[in-house]
Amino acid sequence: MTGYIIKDAIEYRQLNILDQFLEGHNGFIAGGCFKNIFNNEKVKDVDVFFRNKRDYENAVDYYTNKEDNIIRKSYSNANVCAFYHRPSGIRIELVKSVFGEPEDVLDNFDFTITKVARYISDNEHKVALHPEFFEHLHLNKLVIDDKLIFPVSTFERMIRYIAYGYLPCRETKVKLLTTINDLREINNNELSKSLYMGID
Repeated sequence: MTGYIIKDAIEYRQLNILDQFLEGHNGFIAGGCFKNIFNNEKVKDVDVFFRNKRDYENAVDYYTNKEDNIIRKSYSNANVCAFYHRPSGIRIELVKSVFGEPEDVLDNFDFTITKVARYISDNEHKVALHPEFFEHLHLNKLVIDDKLIFPVSTFERMIRYIAYGYLPCRETKVKLLTTINDLREINNNELSKSLYMGID
């Protein structure tokens, strides 16, 4: 487990845009949207995770019962239930494929530039981030710091991030190539399969 830095959310005022997506449920936001926010880029989607299935189901009920002029359901699959927030144009993806505490969920992410979570704990708004998040973000550097759950998917995400201007460091390339090389076989069905289907 990575030793995440925990800060009060008030230290990052640019994250206030996310407050509206933490209302009405016990989920937390994690993943690629933080990269966009800290780079002053448009946020297209927000990935909301949950500590347990009940919290997920309550969030689905909450968004399903919102007025259609504010929220409308976009799609649902085995891993997420997505809603479109009309005022902001942001897609909210409620993730049901993995449950856990924010730090545990972040440990499943492959790149350090996605290892950030915004959550509420004991009525306090917090941010957990990888210790090298800002450095790697500033340098446009792709770094895998932990295990690779789906190395082929990580490879495909790496290609996408390269198109966005991020470059993998040498250690990341070696780790990814070694892990893929160690696979007994690469099933065609593994291509384009991500850990959460639709999550950065």
